[in-house]
Amino acid sequence: MKYLKKINLIRDRNNLFIFTLLLIFIGCDSEATTKVNQSSSSVPELKLYSCDNDSLLISSEAKSALMNAGMTQCMMPFGVLLAADHNIPSSYVKMSGKILAEMLDQNIDGKMDDSTLFPHISDWRTGWLAMPSNQETWETEQLPILYQALGYDIIIPSWWMGPLASNPTGHSIAVMVEEITHFLTQFGYSPRYPEKFGVENWQSIIAQETFNARCDWWQHPENDCPNSPAEYNGDCSGPNCDVVEFYHQVLILRAGMQPGWFGINFPQTSSELEELLSQQMKDLMDNPTYHQLKNPLTFGYPIND
Repeated sequence: MKYLKKINLIRDRNNLFIFTLLLIFIGCDSEATTKVNQSSSSVPELKLYSCDNDSLLISSEAKSALMNAGMTQCMMPFGVLLAADHNIPSSYVKMSGKILAEMLDQNIDGKMDDSTLFPHISDWRTGWLAMPSNQETWETEQLPILYQALGYDIIIPSWWMGPLASNPTGHSIAVMVEEITHFLTQFGYSPRYPEKFGVENWQSIIAQETFNARCDWWQHPENDCPNSPAEYNGDCSGPNCDVVEFYHQVLILRAGMQPGWFGINFPQTSSELEELLSQQMKDLMDNPTYHQLKNPLTFGYPIND
């Protein structure tokens, strides 16, 4: 702030120009500048990398933190940082990368359906996807290292996916789809289209839909409703939790897939869901501007093995 006060003291245009250059030079680190100038066409090839690979568009500090924490397997589908513990089978990491890429490129033409999401989802200093393998190690050893260099983590952990096999099972894939949907909603659509998909308050269309469904045909199992107490400890009553969870189940069921779990009183079929959703919600999700998932994922997005 002290530099801003100095600007008012400078009258000569040449001095102002020089001063501005000095501010830019002092205030910007080269890696951050590179990050800002990225576009969706400059992202790394879709493949599995070691997290210290030069192709990854993250800072050297972030790479060191990931490697020191044992998060050694990385992908960056359309710029989104996805990092996995060394104990997670590579097939699980690749499947997560395929799901993420297909949700952003549903016609699989190699380009994002909505490229305006890119600045939001590629900002690993704000949010990223993590695949830890041990809950205690993650919480006590890995997170303290990663917090210093990376943003908020949406996790796809082994303890939610169940016993790990050589290839991901139906349940583990459902967990991947859920957490990736959470990430895209919270860090992509919400900041890009806050009036439509915002999750920071109850004002957006999807937030209002969630609020109107609460304690009627939607109840998160950590939340209390009249005559229906929570089934689990926790609190998911805020919009940045409740709306994200609700919208995942709406999106996935409406696209012809089954979510990994159902909220209390949530409809079990797409036809039942369709009868409950407001016309405003259906119009939003059907609007081609927003490229919301309409068909089941193929889980076959091409990657370079």
